Amino acid sequence: MSLIIDELSKRWKFSKDVINALKKVYQNELELVLKALKTPGKKYYFRVNTLKANPNDVLKSLRNKGFQVEIDKNIPEALYIPVEGPFEIPIFDKHVIVDKFTAESVLQGAHVYAPGIINCKGIKIGDKVTIVDELNQEVGSGIARMNETQILQFRKGLAVEVLYSKYKIPSFRETEEYKKGFIYPQSFPAILTSRILDPKPEEKILDVCCAPGGKLSHIIQLMENKGLVIGVDRNKKKIETTRKNLARLNCKIATLIIHDSRYIDKDFPSLKVDKCLVDPPCSALGVTPKLFDFTSMKDILNLSEYQKQFIKAASKVIKPNGVLVYSVCTVTIEECEEIAKFVEDECSLKIETQNFFLGSPGLQLFLNAEKLQRFHPHIHGLGFFIAKFRKN
Repeated sequence: MSLIIDELSKRWKFSKDVINALKKVYQNELELVLKALKTPGKKYYFRVNTLKANPNDVLKSLRNKGFQVEIDKNIPEALYIPVEGPFEIPIFDKHVIVDKFTAESVLQGAHVYAPGIINCKGIKIGDKVTIVDELNQEVGSGIARMNETQILQFRKGLAVEVLYSKYKIPSFRETEEYKKGFIYPQSFPAILTSRILDPKPEEKILDVCCAPGGKLSHIIQLMENKGLVIGVDRNKKKIETTRKNLARLNCKIATLIIHDSRYIDKDFPSLKVDKCLVDPPCSALGVTPKLFDFTSMKDILNLSEYQKQFIKAASKVIKPNGVLVYSVCTVTIEECEEIAKFVEDECSLKIETQNFFLGSPGLQLFLNAEKLQRFHPHIHGLGFFIAKFRKN
């Protein structure tokens, strides 16, 4: 077995610990999952901000601009376009090495900006170049718009205009709809998470890991800007980014706090909320496309303990009969079902049936685990986990 794990690790560019963590979940479907993790899903989603625009109007407007946009049949504010590809990439003699985040963006058609470049030896303006990641995996090709000296000295600006990529997703960030705050790029399960929380106008809702404000702004949208939403993050810079996003989206009922939410029950003892969203840092092993990932089992276990701290604190500020929704963009048992079991055992919360169930049931590891919702990379195009709880 260890020889098979070694081989899979080398072939797919994932750590042995990641392979083992995925095998616990997927067994015989492991290679299907590994292949799916390396590619984007078939649909690219974004959310219409109904505080500013109507989904049908946005649909027509984007179609008039040539985008192949569709409305999701289950969630009216969720729109998507098909992801094109895979395509063959022409390979040129000169290579530009980029960081992981940049490489995964280029794989889907994004251009290369100077900060994302690791090495560009001998590159001149006008050179045809192939873009590779740190492990020499080819993701795209294009034309250099800066030379080596400019890239390394100034560290800003468009460095390579990408003409060929393995997949193509149109960029919405330059559209009038994005600039005016009519749309917000967001994965389908992330949009679904706020719907499962089911926020209502005039409620008091807490988002304990709110940056950069995607789910937070959706919650406010569903509340029609009526009530109070408290967004917490301990990083000042992330709170500022969240503030800017909320302003662009016309979200008016948020109070943002720079604080470590793991101690929110102790530091704000009088705080009581109707509902709470816990979307904490995770191993992100469900995010696609993923060119490589060398996460260790120690990392996964540390994150699992970290996630428990957020939920434990949040459970204490929810009113009786209140709701807590937990979501993570990963698929490990340690960060999914084991967290749900911990919540039931330790936090006076009970797993509840979700009002939108569009993924797959949780792994049958304990009673009521089928009420948990999973999204699988090889079935849904990405990995995600959602659990809904009610306070006794």
